Amino acid sequence: MKYAVIMMLAMAATLLPGQSFAADSDCVQNPRRVKACTHLLYRIMQLPDQPSAQVRCICVEDFQPYLQQPSSEAAQIRQRIDRRQLEAELGMELEPILRILRRED
Repeated sequence: MKYAVIMMLAMAATLLPGQSFAADSDCVQNPRRVKACTHLLYRIMQLPDQPSAQVRCICVEDFQPYLQQPSSEAAQIRQRIDRRQLEAELGMELEPILRILRRED
């Protein structure tokens, strides 16, 4: 698994000379996370807080609940509240990240 990630980063480095890779601490993830993320996804992307596209990582497991349709109205309200709270903590909207995870971008 580590070998595959290293190979992917090495290939991206050849495509983007001069670009630096985000350290895991720079990954887009829940700021309240206390354990290491077990499912990191690296993508070339430009988020609203970036002047240009860069290789960034996303902690997929932190955003997975927002990709699923809630089963009840109460769950939908809870998801909306949690989403707004996470957006406030991150200082950005989740939709660009969710589009990347849905492979729409």
